[in-house]
Amino acid sequence: MLLKNFLFLCVLTLATLATFVQANDTPQKYVGTWTGAWYEGMTSGTLWLTFQPNGNGSIRFTNLAKFGTSERPLTAIRFLGNRINFSANGEGVHDFVSHVFLIGGNKLRGNAEFDGLAVTYRLSKK
Repeated sequence: MLLKNFLFLCVLTLATLATFVQANDTPQKYVGTWTGAWYEGMTSGTLWLTFQPNGNGSIRFTNLAKFGTSERPLTAIRFLGNRINFSANGEGVHDFVSHVFLIGGNKLRGNAEFDGLAVTYRLSKK
């Protein structure tokens, strides 16, 4: 009975500690600002993608109609090994929904859908 109570207490303690640890913290390899070019058909521009240590992030574009030029927060960020899934709400009807892959430790290659457009991008860390 004592062992059973001890194990229960251990599990309860671990569960309590887990609530204080932010499961969505950004892995260190992604923290910082990444910049590069985005492409959609014959249109292109510059993209800045920033990941903060606390799991938040932002995105900003030049020349992407309907998204706007101001920095927008990322939503639904998920870090899955060398892949990141996220969304961002621009000025268009639909969200910018993307997945990006880490390549060689210092490059990101991403694909996204935004208001019916297929956007690709290549970024490097500043």
